[in-house]
Amino acid sequence: MSAATLLTGLYPPAVRERWGADIRSEVSASGVRSWPDTVAGAVRLWLHPGDWPETFAGQTRRVTTVALFALAAAAGLLLRSFEPSDALAVGPRHPAGGLWLAPLLLGLALAAPLPPLRGAALRRLAGAAVRTLAAPAAALLDLCLLAWSGTPARPTGLTAAAMVASYWLTLGFVAVRLCVLVARVARTAALPSTRRLSAALLYIGTGLALAAARNLLAAPPGPLSATETLALALLAATALSAGRDLRRKKGRRR
Repeated sequence: MSAATLLTGLYPPAVRERWGADIRSEVSASGVRSWPDTVAGAVRLWLHPGDWPETFAGQTRRVTTVALFALAAAAGLLLRSFEPSDALAVGPRHPAGGLWLAPLLLGLALAAPLPPLRGAALRRLAGAAVRTLAAPAAALLDLCLLAWSGTPARPTGLTAAAMVASYWLTLGFVAVRLCVLVARVARTAALPSTRRLSAALLYIGTGLALAAARNLLAAPPGPLSATETLALALLAATALSAGRDLRRKKGRRR
């Protein structure tokens, strides 16, 4: 696969379908010097879903819904990748630490596609869920069995590296398959309106921004804490930018 094809694949689906061949040929003709601008252009378009063309009705809402859940999955993996700290802890012993979670969960609830409440449709949805999640469920079970198998509490060397790699590959696989399930449900479910999607992105962005601010103010200073704060802030900015753009798009249509 050529570099031009890979870079073109970074663009939103509707953009690839409409202008993918032109982008690919331009990148191929320009060579390496065009790669940074190509990546930057893809990022800008993902932040501005209101600028996407539509090859079928509701395409922007469908892709944005899946992208929103993918962003939430990335945030979950990011938070899990750092050592747990009281700054972002959730529970009765840390009432202030979990304030960031409420708007994030509200945003996910607003963005959830609603399947039709009919017997046949629900059976198809259940079948899709089983087919999509069977493999990640088995991977999680294998991970649990490995943890309960009497493996040394503090493995070293290749054993430790293999266990860490297995753990993160499993979590990443689960996150990807959950996003695939959302994409499959979105094909037949009632998609959230543009207004709901905009609100969902703004809520999720607010939750991540609160998490970044809380981590900056309350977490012990250090490079890991600073990296986590910066990553959370970037995810928050992504959600807020896309949410504002969708809101402007709705305003232009009135």
